[in-house]
Amino acid sequence: MRSLFQGNFDRIRPLAYQMRPKNLDEYVGQEEVIGRRSVLRNLIDKGKIVNSIFFGPPGTGKTSLAELISGELDYTFEKLNATTASLSDFREVVERAKRRVEMENRRTLLFLDEIHRFNKLQQDALLPYTEDGLIVLIGATTENPYYTLNNALLSRCMVFEFKKLDTVHIEKLVKAGVERLGLKELSEDMMETILDLAKGDARTALNYVELYCNTADTLSDEEIRELFKKRKEGYHKKEDKYNIISAFIKSIRGSDPDAAIYWLARMLDGGEDPRYIARRLLVHASEDIGMANPEALLICHAAITSTEKIGMPEVRIILAQATIYLAISSKSNSSEAAIDAALADIRAGNLQEVPVHLTKQGEHLYKYPHAYAGNFVEQAYMERPGKYYIPGENKNEKMIQQKLEKLWKK
Repeated sequence: MRSLFQGNFDRIRPLAYQMRPKNLDEYVGQEEVIGRRSVLRNLIDKGKIVNSIFFGPPGTGKTSLAELISGELDYTFEKLNATTASLSDFREVVERAKRRVEMENRRTLLFLDEIHRFNKLQQDALLPYTEDGLIVLIGATTENPYYTLNNALLSRCMVFEFKKLDTVHIEKLVKAGVERLGLKELSEDMMETILDLAKGDARTALNYVELYCNTADTLSDEEIRELFKKRKEGYHKKEDKYNIISAFIKSIRGSDPDAAIYWLARMLDGGEDPRYIARRLLVHASEDIGMANPEALLICHAAITSTEKIGMPEVRIILAQATIYLAISSKSNSSEAAIDAALADIRAGNLQEVPVHLTKQGEHLYKYPHAYAGNFVEQAYMERPGKYYIPGENKNEKMIQQKLEKLWKK
């Protein structure tokens, strides 16, 4: 009965999931990574695998290849997403891997998606298990690992770069998806439109094939093609994309929630990745709102987490809420101005020694603030005082200004 239910479940899953390859021969693209003469393919052919980082854009086959490798080597496949997983989740995987080795003599491959989202402490916690061979780690990231991962972790892994799929690969997948859905062959114009929209992303291409399937019985090919073209022309030109995101941010900065929502809708309707939008909101929460409303940062962090758990169309509501919140919030760029002023001083050669009473050797000279009334005592924290943080003209920072003036009377 389980296999029957599983089969029914697979049939209602998105086409992109159904089209995942069942073996290495079905895998499309990434010849440099997994081609017959590649290092990774030679390792697999010898029944081996090493800790690895798969780095590249979305929809290029990172998850699919990790699953195939575990199947080829008869490893148990475990998957975590670093945006939602904690160290306790990781430890549970480790415990299951231990029991598996003891009881089944079977190893475990852990696929850690969005590995760059793990902080330094979490990345360090992976190190012992990447060395003792209990699990094989394959981390996936869309960000450059040489900038986002610890050197200690990188030194224990091989990095494989995945590139956007060539048109010939996307076309092959589209044709296979059309056949799987039992559709008639796509027209040349329809194929060209989907290939242009996909931009090397197999998942996007198959999503459009599925959308075509769902509308083909009510719209003609010409109508669907025109609909797709409008979506493409409305947003996907490079210059339009960056003009629209610019308009989005400037509308929020200008406290116009209606305009901000309109530009948000343009991006979503054009197929923009909700995660990209959420990341821009997070930056804006500090860049233009900052100390005027520190809660804005928490709102946008929650929006980012939501985009990892919830897809379209529901996530549009969460992004809309965060957008409106930022648009109507008080504004301040004092945090950005403060760090930029300090950096400018340092780059101009204004380097200071740490005052003696703040060093370990001068601890006996340090005044512990909690030992004084109000948990404050006046003492120097720089050799030459500098003024970097200037509170903005908003309710919250006016209160901050009053507090600082009261504390630092001089």
